[in-house]
Amino acid sequence: MSRFGALLPACQPLLRGGLPHQSLAQAAQLICRYQPQTPAWPLPPPRTLADTPFALAAQGLPGIQIDIERDRLMVDQAILEQEATKVSLAYLRGDTQPAALTGSAYTALEEILRRLNAEDRQPLLLKYETIGPVSLSLALTDDHERPLAYDPGWREIILQFCSLRVIWQHEQVQGYADHRLAMIEEPFLDALSTPLCPLTWEDGLDMLNRFLADLPSWRGIFLSGHVRWSEILHLPVDVIGLHVTEQLDSLLKATSALTEFLTDGGCLAWGIIPTEHRQIDTATATDLRDQVLKGMQQVAETTGVALHIVQQQSFLSFTGSLSYMSPAYAEQALQLCSETAHLMQQAISVSNQ
Repeated sequence: MSRFGALLPACQPLLRGGLPHQSLAQAAQLICRYQPQTPAWPLPPPRTLADTPFALAAQGLPGIQIDIERDRLMVDQAILEQEATKVSLAYLRGDTQPAALTGSAYTALEEILRRLNAEDRQPLLLKYETIGPVSLSLALTDDHERPLAYDPGWREIILQFCSLRVIWQHEQVQGYADHRLAMIEEPFLDALSTPLCPLTWEDGLDMLNRFLADLPSWRGIFLSGHVRWSEILHLPVDVIGLHVTEQLDSLLKATSALTEFLTDGGCLAWGIIPTEHRQIDTATATDLRDQVLKGMQQVAETTGVALHIVQQQSFLSFTGSLSYMSPAYAEQALQLCSETAHLMQQAISVSNQ
């Protein structure tokens, strides 16, 4: 059981990333309309490289620079060496200010909190997210275009900085919901199995394990591609986000670890709502409901965990971020998620009678 007690989302929707709307107030209004029990602090739309998830995750890191011509993020090694001690001291003291977000990311928070205050209600959960230390250390390069992940010392600074960022986020949303959930995006985790990656799988997993253990809230992780589920499921994590059509079969093969994860109260975030325009045009809430119900049945049969427990310990989520869609399609995806969640909850209610 999680150190935070039981969390039973019962197929409530869970946003991934942000929305493409230029008006952050409109984005907050849409989130609270379509996800009233599980609102999220959305990432701002990626208008420039500085607004992308990786740039936001690195915002405030000593020496961080945006190379517009090459469209990449880099770190000035001399500055990082000079100021790395400041990050470590802040980490040891629990001083989160060096990792505070500014600009549009903070404005997005202000808008979602303003909306929650105006509606004067206490939702089940408030979610926030960031890029995790493994992917960030692989994405950031030094002066010689080498990923910072190649150096154990730089990896440690990235880990400490990411921990401070999540703790700072956690502090900002205190008191606005019954639960707070930090979702960590690790899109490059599958790269650890490739021969040229500067990190071994064992190094990356240890880094992620230490980082997650540091976090003060419910902890979740969104993953992409092929990962070693048997090891991922043993991380100190409460919510696992998966792409249903791409990852469910491999997840089911990690039977023992999945059984233990669910028995201990872990939740699955079923990434089923499409985030591509052509798929949105053809998807229906009924078909998506049936796919998720079938997947839940497979999980129950494979693990021996009762179906109603699998259903209660599940979120409904997206296959990716809505930020890169058009606003009209993003709203269509939100509507589809809301309708599918409603059908799921109806099905659960009937099956449990």
